[in-house]
Amino acid sequence: MRVLKSGKPIPAYLLTALLILLAYSNSFRAGWHFDDADHITGNPAIQIKDLTRGSILSAVYAAPRVDETSPPSMYRPLATITFALNWYFGQEDVFGYHLVNIIIHLLAACLLLKSICLLYRTPRLESCADGREQHVALLAAALWAVNPLQTQAVTYIVQRMASMSAMFFMLALVLYLKGRLSDKLKFQLLNFSGVVAAFIWALASKENAIVFPAALLLVEITFFGPNTLSGSFKKKVVAGGIAAAASGLIGLLLLTKGDPLSLFEGYAGRPYTLAERLMTQPRVLLFHLSQLIFPSPGRLSIQHDITHSLSLTDPWTTLPCIGMVLFMIGFSLYSIRRHPLLSFAVLFFFLGHVVESSILPLELVFEHRNYLPSMFLFLPLSAAILRAETYLRARRPDMVRAFRFLVALLVAAFCIGTYTRNTAWADEFALWQDALSKAKRFDRPYINLAGAYEQRGDFNEALNLYGQALGKYSERKTDYQLVVLTNVGKIFFDRGDYSKAVELWSYAVNHVRDHALLRKNLALAHARLNEWDRAVTELDLALVQSPHQPEIHFLRASYLIELRRYDDAIALLNRVLFFGYEPQKTLALKAVATYHQQDFDEAERLLKLSALKKDSLELLIWLLAVNLNLNDQEDIDHYLDEIFRKASAGDLQPWVERMASPDYHLFRDKDRITAALTEKFHYSF
Repeated sequence: MRVLKSGKPIPAYLLTALLILLAYSNSFRAGWHFDDADHITGNPAIQIKDLTRGSILSAVYAAPRVDETSPPSMYRPLATITFALNWYFGQEDVFGYHLVNIIIHLLAACLLLKSICLLYRTPRLESCADGREQHVALLAAALWAVNPLQTQAVTYIVQRMASMSAMFFMLALVLYLKGRLSDKLKFQLLNFSGVVAAFIWALASKENAIVFPAALLLVEITFFGPNTLSGSFKKKVVAGGIAAAASGLIGLLLLTKGDPLSLFEGYAGRPYTLAERLMTQPRVLLFHLSQLIFPSPGRLSIQHDITHSLSLTDPWTTLPCIGMVLFMIGFSLYSIRRHPLLSFAVLFFFLGHVVESSILPLELVFEHRNYLPSMFLFLPLSAAILRAETYLRARRPDMVRAFRFLVALLVAAFCIGTYTRNTAWADEFALWQDALSKAKRFDRPYINLAGAYEQRGDFNEALNLYGQALGKYSERKTDYQLVVLTNVGKIFFDRGDYSKAVELWSYAVNHVRDHALLRKNLALAHARLNEWDRAVTELDLALVQSPHQPEIHFLRASYLIELRRYDDAIALLNRVLFFGYEPQKTLALKAVATYHQQDFDEAERLLKLSALKKDSLELLIWLLAVNLNLNDQEDIDHYLDEIFRKASAGDLQPWVERMASPDYHLFRDKDRITAALTEKFHYSF
């Protein structure tokens, strides 16, 4: 396919690619954001170190986990495998991730372009094909591909899931159309086999591809249906409808693991009900349509100031928006034979939103959800533009050049808008400052911007923003209030104000929501205040909620040692070893307990087993202490020689000072250890 420009043939796919690369040229160094942490940078299952079968399987079962004891589960495996491969080749370097995202976007745009060309060969549109359908396809694909609204699906790294699913969705559609338009059985079978494979790949990237069978039914009705619905065609429609419904039901059962009602459990944590969400979504969908038509960067954000509808009249726009959506769907169905392109674009848009904009207890608004639904939205506009140009060439040829300039200006404006919007994705500060300027009523921008300041070390500004977040609208009932109190408490903890941290975290668990992580934090704060009994109590309460958290058991054992409950500590550490939690560290703590029990032979054995680095200075000092108690002069001399070989007197001074603290486990042997070191180094510590 070629498009003429300045007398030179330019491949349409190349032109599409150039437009995309220009629009996204400043996105290759955009930072990590928001859900990127849970899915990639903080997800050990993704962070593979080799390309073995085990590593790839680990990436398949890479659903974000609540804690270390949560069982691995499969989650959008094809997308997560690509993240794992990115990690293997580049770790946290964002360039590779953005490169892959842009390639996926480019392929999706090219498949969209191809699908439109194929649609013009269908029975309903072949009479409209005048040789310029390639121009329509190019313009429609370009307006979609460089629309600034798509930046959230392309530049936001984790949303590769959405763009990748859409890419395979479009591949399946192209293969279906090629097979459907062929009269050769072998070619049909080959293409339809590819349809099944691409559909599975789309589902393995993101679940909203489940609407594909319904989309094929829409294609059949719109572009292949006869002028009057004959009996045979009605049977095909019914069969297609049954297939689409069955596909949706199977997908629902797979998604919910056989319990469809579990879908609605998420509403317990939302400030809105199922009915309120359903009333809200028409407002959201019309808002997204307005963004696609007028995608000014000032109207785009990761957080929008849209709260849920409380009734059909609150806000007053609820009922009119519901009416408008129903009218658009009804008009499109009514006009499907007279205006197939317009009807298909509108119905495909609403069909594409069925999964994420209906009954699921998801958040209300996210721009990346429009990536697939918006694909054909610019097709009727592009067709109208080409018809207008044809009219002008016949009636006002003097205006054709100006008209083409305006069309080029529209595409350029979209490119500039995308380039501009990408600057907001540069880093967390840019993203959340932008969001805060557009959604001041919501708590998330305050919280995430505060987190960015906290990472920078500007704790005063972080505390200010966290304080402003309290009382703002949240799409979760208590989670964000819990996050605020947790993070503010952490700031005071890091500053050494442990009493204030205890006050904040105690308020959180007693008045917001009890949470194992907060109980663990409280235990850490009490431990810093040498309140060991209270620390153990907090960990006991944490274990009620998370009984199989080895880290909590490990902490509890360390506090039991402080309380001189050595037998209890050793029994607990044996359990931690059974969990497989950090065995070297656990063996070292068990050695401390046996040391306090004066079982020095066992302490020496455990210390040697625990050694990650067999000649670490701390390990050598502990082994020296054990052998001083065993009166094993040969080993005492050996470890003194090892210490002398490894460290200078200056290196040892901090350790001697540490042993002088009553809180340190070697305190009771500090004089013997110091005397031995002084004699060896001829240095007065």
